[in-house]
Amino acid sequence: MAKLDEYSELLDALGPHAKELLESSWLEASRSFTENGLTRYLEGARELATAGLGWSVVLAYLRETPGVAREAGEDAAFGAIDAALAIYAHTDARTAEQVFSTGNIAARRLGDAALYRAYLEFLTELASLAPVGVAPILQRLDRLLEQLTLDGLRRWALLGVQSHMRDPNAQARYFTLDSEEGRQLLQAEGDQTVFPDVERRLSLYLRALWGRDIKLRPLIHTKGASAGRRATIDGWTIRMPQSYRGFVGQSGLTLYRAAAVHASAHILFTTQRFPVGSLKPLQVALVSLVEDARVEQLALREFPGLRNLWKAFHVAQAGGAVTSGALMARLARALIDADYEDDNPWVVKGRRLFFEQKQYWHEQSISRALGGLLGNDMGQMRVQFNFKTHVVEPAYRDDNQGIWDFGDMGEPSPDDDDVVMQGARLADDDSNTGENENDKGAQPPPGEKEQVKLTAPSKQDEGLREEPLSPPIRYDEWDYVIGRERPSWCTLLEKPAPEGDPHAIEEILDRNQDLVNRVKYLVKAVQVQRPVKLKKRLEGDRLDLDACINATIDLRTGVPPDPRVHAILGRQQRDLSVLVLLDLSQSTNDLIADESTTVLNLAREATVLLADAMARIGDSFAIHGFSSNGRHDVGYYRFKDFDRPYGDLSKARLAGMTGQLSTRMGTALRHAGSFLQDRRAHKKLILLVTDGEPSDIDVHDAQYLVFDAKKAVEENSRHGIFTYCMSLDPKADRYVSRIFGMRNYMVLDHIRRLPEKLPMLYMRVTN
Repeated sequence: MAKLDEYSELLDALGPHAKELLESSWLEASRSFTENGLTRYLEGARELATAGLGWSVVLAYLRETPGVAREAGEDAAFGAIDAALAIYAHTDARTAEQVFSTGNIAARRLGDAALYRAYLEFLTELASLAPVGVAPILQRLDRLLEQLTLDGLRRWALLGVQSHMRDPNAQARYFTLDSEEGRQLLQAEGDQTVFPDVERRLSLYLRALWGRDIKLRPLIHTKGASAGRRATIDGWTIRMPQSYRGFVGQSGLTLYRAAAVHASAHILFTTQRFPVGSLKPLQVALVSLVEDARVEQLALREFPGLRNLWKAFHVAQAGGAVTSGALMARLARALIDADYEDDNPWVVKGRRLFFEQKQYWHEQSISRALGGLLGNDMGQMRVQFNFKTHVVEPAYRDDNQGIWDFGDMGEPSPDDDDVVMQGARLADDDSNTGENENDKGAQPPPGEKEQVKLTAPSKQDEGLREEPLSPPIRYDEWDYVIGRERPSWCTLLEKPAPEGDPHAIEEILDRNQDLVNRVKYLVKAVQVQRPVKLKKRLEGDRLDLDACINATIDLRTGVPPDPRVHAILGRQQRDLSVLVLLDLSQSTNDLIADESTTVLNLAREATVLLADAMARIGDSFAIHGFSSNGRHDVGYYRFKDFDRPYGDLSKARLAGMTGQLSTRMGTALRHAGSFLQDRRAHKKLILLVTDGEPSDIDVHDAQYLVFDAKKAVEENSRHGIFTYCMSLDPKADRYVSRIFGMRNYMVLDHIRRLPEKLPMLYMRVTN
């Protein structure tokens, strides 16, 4: 055992105070550190002493660090030195001392070296953003870590930082829990099951099932990463999310148990990783889905009671919007729930093929074969799939990264823009016409709340006059920094649209008569119900060549073929609802270079021409606009609603629209989507016209509202709502593709051509 006298040079530098403490606690320190660790331990004390933090900080370091080293390892323990010095630079010596004096509490509660290092990074980050928040957190650390995971603590703290960025007093009240907001958000974060509380029970549960030890570890997130909600497999170790709130009436413990058993089934039955090779992301997702079902069926052969554990989390329902995520969730349920019925041909085929191969479930190759076939079928359906936003469902299943061999590519990064292999298409081409006839009149997914809108009617020649006077509507907002939604963060107010002279709208049509005539020819073309070949039919007057080829391939591979190999001649009909959403921010009042008109006037002209075309075609459409004045005042204006005639009232509102304030785009897109969710239309489109990137007076991070708008587009997409953007900002390419996707926008270089381009774009996108 090392002796204290061997470090006489360091002891002389530290002085008598430290020497007295070390003499009384040297035995404990010798047991906690290696020989090199003891030298680092004393060198760290000298570094703190020479930094001028005071002897109380040095003594706290010497007294508490051996205990931290026993709990989290000496490397993690020495990381507190740099953290304390960084915190001292923003606060004071007393707060730096608390970093060391509470170190044992943190190490004991977190129980993991990586988590302890992440905790020190969090404190350093918080000190740079909100110095007033560090001391209150350290003073209540034992209680906070008893209620929250580290991720939860970080989310709660960063919400306080960003909520009161300009008000230090309000920020201080938040962290000391003197504000109602701070207490409510803390309660919301604490209402969940945390992994350390159930880790031992889960380990014993898995050992009882499989007769072997399977390691369980918490999932660690780097700074700025979104909090993981799915387990992941790392060799023979299962990394679990740090907390679960529970799901569909099931407790967080039940969700942890279901997740642990599913991941352990992969460890036992997925004996080799699948090579990604040239597979597209959609095929990777479907092979993973089939492999999930395969290992569960193998586990059920040994423990049939697991079916009830897993089945409770499968809540997908037949019907609703036909999106890749919805179809995959429906197929996942069909492969484990014998009582579930689904009328979608793709789901029916997947279930049939899977159970026809049950004698081969012990062979991993059937997942690759079946997933590839289903991927090809979904590709033929032109269903949008975005790998960046794909989430494995249901909630207990792991992220599937552990079952794939990515070779030299490494694991896919969420920042890679080229992983989106399936482009979004609004209209089906001839090869798919009639494929989804049964999906007309699709209802919103179960569980979605219907937004009630109050209106004050009065009479006019157009019928009942609608003044949108709804009560305030609150929407969540995505914060990319903390990787979660801020609950009820934005308040949207539907405001009456000011009215102008409706004759000004007729003057716009007269002034653009040449363009109106050109649009008329396009209108006639899309109004005619052209004869088209309806493929994949059980009966018909001709053969469908593509279906015949697919059936031949199925026969040669030993798979029962799809009997729908005929085609008939039918009529193509338009079945869509379109919401035109206009950015009415202050910048639209700017004059266009070398012109005597404003951006707003051109947007009005373009909207009038587009509305005239949509009215002639007979498409169901609405025209709305938005502007904002901070998160508590997002104004929303309804110029023309669905199922309302395009008459004098709508024209008067278009004539009276004005530009003002800012552009909180994400909230407006969510509200626009709420109108389309209730529409009985096969295709639903939001056509956004904007002159700049999202911005608002209370947001200082240029990327914050961009990521929120991106999240809003993804949320609408999950409800089957397609969003297309026409941007009037010449510099829009740097952000608009991130929000809407690579193919779902147009940047107009010459704003003067907007009245010409918007109707033509509509015809192209919807025909």
